[in-house]
Amino acid sequence: MPNVDVSIIILAKNEEEYIGATLDMVFRQDIDKKYEVVIIDSGSRDSTIEIARKYPVKILEIPAREFGHGRTRNLGAKIAGGETVVFLNADATPMNKDWLRSLVINFENNEKIAGIYSYTYPRCNCNPLDARAILADRYLFDTNTKVRYIESFSEYNQMDAEEKRKIISFHTISCAINRDILIKNTFADIPFGEDLEWSKRMLEAGFRIMYEPRSIVVHSHNIHSSFAITIKRYFDDAILSQRLLHRWPSLHLLKWLAVIAIESKDDVAYILKLKRSLFYKLGWVIYSPITRMAEFLGILLGALPFLPANLISKLSLVEQIKRR
Repeated sequence: MPNVDVSIIILAKNEEEYIGATLDMVFRQDIDKKYEVVIIDSGSRDSTIEIARKYPVKILEIPAREFGHGRTRNLGAKIAGGETVVFLNADATPMNKDWLRSLVINFENNEKIAGIYSYTYPRCNCNPLDARAILADRYLFDTNTKVRYIESFSEYNQMDAEEKRKIISFHTISCAINRDILIKNTFADIPFGEDLEWSKRMLEAGFRIMYEPRSIVVHSHNIHSSFAITIKRYFDDAILSQRLLHRWPSLHLLKWLAVIAIESKDDVAYILKLKRSLFYKLGWVIYSPITRMAEFLGILLGALPFLPANLISKLSLVEQIKRR
């Protein structure tokens, strides 16, 4: 599509369940800018591509072995025709017709903004622990700090890892990025957390990162439904925090028992308010402290120094997904 203003790049692999609904909403957007939609599929074996071909999209198929979270998004930016690149996961469905306009309008008259990300709302089939984690995310969705930037580098350098983690918060589930900035400052080709690494680098280069709560997508994964997957997910997060922020968590047992107790208490309060059966609520109330313990185990394992590569491969959820 010639002379487009916005390029929407959708990354997909085996997304037949949601890609139709996502594309339906993408093409219902209320915006006065021209936009193109490019789907980069990395080896789908289901009907993802067949569904996508029903829409006016450009489809680029790449081998699964060539996929990388940062690498593939860089490819999307390279082939994009618009001055604004919007990245959207195939299973992240815009909630309304204002999703796109709410994102890209923020670039007008603000050259310092490098990237803007959307609010994510859990799907109706999301388990209560993951749903609560999304809705209560104090890093990503703090409306008091919609625009993040480093005002004083001396103060920034003195911040602890927890404070820095909040400032660099960003995600590529649904986001808009200035294409020129991204071409000059590409995503790192790392297994996990390319969005946080990029955000940190852009902030330290003097740009700004913005959270736009009016741009909403429905997206969630049932990580906490599995004890093993919870361990793997938090293992990956612990390793990423070390690499980016030298964040070594305190492994004091009594502290973590207190954290588990507090999180479980808050889980119970949230679960009991749900309009679900008593059996459903009871099951999740019992399971809550178990899965919170899995979080601790994942963080504990991720904080261990000098783990052999074969053990990291077995403990990493990113590596497990990559091998599929």
